[in-house]
Amino acid sequence: MIKESISFALAILATTIAYANTDSLRNEITKYCNNYQATVGVAMTIVEDSDTMSINGDKMFPMLSVYKLPIAMSVLNSIDNGSQTLQTAIHVSQKDMHPDTWSPLRDKLTTTDTFINLRDIIQYTLIQSDNNCSDLLLKSIGGVEAVQTYLKELGLPNIQINNSEWEMFQSWNLIYSNQARPRDITTLLTKLYSETLFSDSCHSFLWHTLTDCTTGNSRIKGKLPAGTEVAHKTGTSFTTAEGITPAINDVGIITLPNGKHIAISIFVAESKESKAVNENIIAEITKMIWDYGINIE
Repeated sequence: MIKESISFALAILATTIAYANTDSLRNEITKYCNNYQATVGVAMTIVEDSDTMSINGDKMFPMLSVYKLPIAMSVLNSIDNGSQTLQTAIHVSQKDMHPDTWSPLRDKLTTTDTFINLRDIIQYTLIQSDNNCSDLLLKSIGGVEAVQTYLKELGLPNIQINNSEWEMFQSWNLIYSNQARPRDITTLLTKLYSETLFSDSCHSFLWHTLTDCTTGNSRIKGKLPAGTEVAHKTGTSFTTAEGITPAINDVGIITLPNGKHIAISIFVAESKESKAVNENIIAEITKMIWDYGINIE
């Protein structure tokens, strides 16, 4: 009985210390963010410990290309359900390759009437954030409604995906219709890592694709030690004529030296700062969370 009481007391003490440390981290990040003309949303979870912290974690933020991650996850879910495979050939026509948007695949193609397999389309979408490829993924599974259904099945209906890249390009304000709470994106990342959402082959493919991401190297990865494994996806908006940047984002999973993992979502919205400053905000916050994570036993 005495041993049980001691064990219970130690558990309470450990929880109290963890909350105190999380509060200190939250205060440090909040104080830092107060130096900038931007709204910042942060949510992090130490996956193995369920240790969480957030700032504006329940506020809706525009995702921009972060939304390509749940789109790709929905496609991989359809692959595991047998409706298609990574080798499924997708027809690519001229009308699929819009000229006035970011699209490395379009720039590489020598013809606009060809077939590309889903594996390549997903990689272009997540690694280089190809907008045309993102819309091809949506088309392959039946549009945004299919992604929204998948997110509801995951228990994350507040991740709202309502418009394609081409629709956003045609109407600027539609970038605000694809939105999410930092807390929900971090939950999605935690599920991606710790739950059996996909077959081993699809999970391995997704993980390695996200770690190969070439965009936003000055954000989550910006101030981490060289060689740190980061599986992530960025989102970036243009800046308005008034000097307002609606979104500079980065979300992902960081592998700590001790083998634990941090799921992290950082959104910088309605910022009057430069792109370089916005990216540095993400890098500095990530470094604070990294320093917190590496000191957890």
